Amino acid sequence: MEFRTTVKTGMEGVGILPEDELTLLGSCFAVHIGRRMEEAGLDTHVNPFGVLYNPLSIAVWCRAMVSEEPLSADCFFEDRGLWHCWLTDSSFSADTREACVGKVESVRRMEAERVRTLSVLFITLGTNRFYRLCGNGRVVGNCHKQPASMFAEEQMDVEQTVAVFEEVLEALWHINPSLKIVFTVSPYRYAKYGYHESQLGKAVLLLSVDRLCHAHKKHCFYFPAYEIVLDELRDYRFYAADMLHPSDVAVEYIWERLSEVCFTDETRGFMVEWEAVSRALSHRPRHPESAAYREFLRQTMLKMDLLTEKYPKLAYSTVYDRLKSLLKY
Repeated sequence: MEFRTTVKTGMEGVGILPEDELTLLGSCFAVHIGRRMEEAGLDTHVNPFGVLYNPLSIAVWCRAMVSEEPLSADCFFEDRGLWHCWLTDSSFSADTREACVGKVESVRRMEAERVRTLSVLFITLGTNRFYRLCGNGRVVGNCHKQPASMFAEEQMDVEQTVAVFEEVLEALWHINPSLKIVFTVSPYRYAKYGYHESQLGKAVLLLSVDRLCHAHKKHCFYFPAYEIVLDELRDYRFYAADMLHPSDVAVEYIWERLSEVCFTDETRGFMVEWEAVSRALSHRPRHPESAAYREFLRQTMLKMDLLTEKYPKLAYSTVYDRLKSLLKY
């Protein structure tokens, strides 16, 4: 007898390999999954432009990744001695305009280069609501604690959302025809809009993604994180204390489900081998200067070298560099 429903994923064709390049854009849910990909040893960039919630803000950065043009001047503004970018979070803010622009452009150029060889782009949509500046109509990714009177709140419908992503996908595939897109809809519930209104917004996103995936079956996929939390887990014990965000247990379960359908057998095997190296690096020695610890590091380096023989890109990873630096210590 079954006492719960299991959500079917139906994602044949993604097939992520150990050395594939992955980028995740979108809501904070993308951060949770992206961090697990990083910990698993996969070549992952997680929200390089900061957390993004709505389709238009994500689309802006997708266009920026396929363009050689820098961002326009009106993307930047000064407030109380700090310069900010309307399209990013405060991690890009700086004391001068030049420093702020430099931070943003450095990441934009890096991602523009990376997208040409990117294997899979994960896009996590949070809400269909977005904000524009009242002055010039620019869509903002972050309000930077500016007065509410500066912004106008709007909503996207299905037709608008599909149209925006059709344009973006065409631009991405123009420079990288083999790029695969995995859409997810965040299970986070937007209480500030009202629960019914939040559900209506999620419905817009779900219908839009469904249409895109049907139109581009070989390149677009949908991972049902939203349905797994609401229909399969279906219990407040799988939410954090605020009763809005998925709990760590829920995120871990979704990560396991995603691993089953998005990764190849080879990748899952690689992740097991990588875990031994990762666990060794997290070890806190009582006597780092001891011969026993030095031997422990040497054995860990041997494991890493065996992995780099099979997966040469690992030789350029931060983990590999860290191990070498520890051995030189």
